[in-house]
Amino acid sequence: MKTARILIATGLALTGWAALAKPAPAPAAPKPADIVAAREAAMGMSATTLNALKSASTAGTPVKNLAFAARGLAKWGAALPAMFAPSTRAVPSRAKPEVWGDSAGFTAKAKEFGAATEGLLAATQADDKTAFDAALARTGAACKGCHDSFQVPPPAAKPG
Repeated sequence: MKTARILIATGLALTGWAALAKPAPAPAAPKPADIVAAREAAMGMSATTLNALKSASTAGTPVKNLAFAARGLAKWGAALPAMFAPSTRAVPSRAKPEVWGDSAGFTAKAKEFGAATEGLLAATQADDKTAFDAALARTGAACKGCHDSFQVPPPAAKPG
């Protein structure tokens, strides 16, 4: 009898604690300023990676050894459009209003970049230097084409 009372009391206590327990809160969605900061960081890493790939190719590094960096650029190429969510429009950045005003044009430019980076990755997987160098040129041209249309130029350097 005493054991039964202890089990019942324990069960009631555990039921009470379970009822009071709250699920962990869902993680907060990133703020627009955080998305812009991530976008700007990724753009910088993209430029650095592209330059490193050019240098490595010029130096004769086997193309198959550049797959990791090419895969990173291809992932960025796929993710890039989402980094220009409408919520980021009001956050100060170098993005021109045309990113959101001409979304079809922006999407087309982003797809060009994505396709070029996929070509870069495919060339590393095939270990094809000729295809890699062509894809590298297409990737650089896609970056420039998008920036020319949808990015405010950086401020002029002050003499100094």
